[in-house]
Parts: sequence; C-alpha cells; structure tokens
Amino acid sequence: MIDPGRFLTPLAYPRGDERRRRPGRVVGVERSAVDAPPGVTLTDDAAGVDAVVAVGESALLDSRAADTPILPVDAGAGVRSVPRGDLPAALSSVAAGDWSRWTTTALSVSVGGEHVTEALFDAMVVTEAPAHISEFTVETPRDRLGQFRADGVLLASAPGTAGYAKRVDAPVFEPELPVGAVVPIAPFATRLDHWVVDTDRDPVLTVTVERDEAAVELLADDRTLGEIPPRTPLTVSPGRRWTFCRVPESRSAFESPDGR
Repeated sequence: MIDPGRFLTPLAYPRGDERRRRPGRVVGVERSAVDAPPGVTLTDDAAGVDAVVAVGESALLDSRAADTPILPVDAGAGVRSVPRGDLPAALSSVAAGDWSRWTTTALSVSVGGEHVTEALFDAMVVTEAPAHISEFTVETPRDRLGQFRADGVLLASAPGTAGYAKRVDAPVFEPELPVGAVVPIAPFATRLDHWVVDTDRDPVLTVTVERDEAAVELLADDRTLGEIPPRTPLTVSPGRRWTFCRVPESRSAFESPDGR
C-alpha cells in the first residue's frame, strides 16, 4: 500500500539531446511501496533527479519547494493525476521517455501588502461562522468586477477549477491556461456573475472585506491562514511556476472523480 502522504521521486535522465531516451531511476521514500518496472531502480538518494512523483494531494502541496517536474498520483484531476493503481505503468512510461511537461502558475497571496502564502489550486476568503454573510469588493487592475454580499469569494487557478470551484459551478479550464475563475460563495443575490481573470497579470485581483459584522478568514488550498481585517486589501499575484509530467496513464483534467 502506498502512503498517500509520501513521495516517490523518479527520473535521472541525461541532460541534453539524450534526455527522455534512456531508462531512468526512481528515488523513493519507501522502496517497498511499488515494484520497480524494467529500467527503473528504486533508491533513497534524491540527488540529481529530474522529476518527483507525489502520491496524494498532501504530498503534492508539500513538494512546493521542489524545482523539478512533478508526476502527481491521486492528487486531483486538475493536475492530470495518475490513478494509484496505474503507478507502475506510469513509471514504465517515464522510464521509456514517454512523458511530456506542462506548467502552471501558483497564486501568491498578500494581505495589507505583506506576503502570506501561495496556493496551487485556490484561495478563498469566507466568513468563519456558517450562514453568516459579509460584503466583498473584487477588482482587477482594469475593472471592478463587483461588490456583493455573500459567505465568501473564491479564486481558483486553472488546475483548481477542477476541484471545489467546479462544485460551485465555475467552468473547468485546461490547467496550462493562464486564467482563473472568481466565484462568489453563497451570494445573497440570486443572480450574480462568475468571472474569468488573467493569472499572469500582476496583480491578478484585489479583494476587500467591506463590513466588520462577521469575521472573515483566508483559506489557501484548504489551509486556514487567519482572519482578514475589514477594509484591508487582499491581493493575489502570480506565484512561482509549477512544472508537471504527463504520461499516457494521466487522467484528463476534465474527468470527473467517478471516471466519467
């Protein structure tokens, strides 16, 4: 059984023209977690590898410091995850050089001008208590998107639109696209737009809490990061680039959790 909170780290391919043409090695925290396919050697030494396999969403998010491409396993459709049962076949594809790279940009979040965190999938400001609403203003550098009363507001990156944002009726984007979806959460108005914003533009957008009648907190990739003071701008800017591996065993970014 593979621990969904652990890493497997593959691919020490030669640089230059030979890249992706020779068998590689897989560096694993737990070498017993999976049998090594032909052309792949499991080792505990991560030095010099060219990619990381992250098993589970927690492992993927914990790999944020890595500078190498990531092969996500059971980490969500938005990053074209490989199903855990297909990991041996995916490693064989990696060893055979049958993989490609794609990239996306994280969301960098600042509050009152101070950097707070980065989010790969989404950042949300929401009232701490259920069924309480506040008022929010959302603006880009060019336009005011709206001022509305709601439980909160969500900004999802392109990979994040396949997750929680999809459940609140955001469109699902190809994960490479430099766009995000802005979605009011439980708005007081029955008719309110969703918006698509440029996530390569700096800043992407600014959210301001206009009322102090309900405490509002910041969540980033399901991490709770504290309260947002009223009338203190929360600014989202482009973060670091993430690079991923795609293999034939990777799921479609548009595939539902039930495989449809």
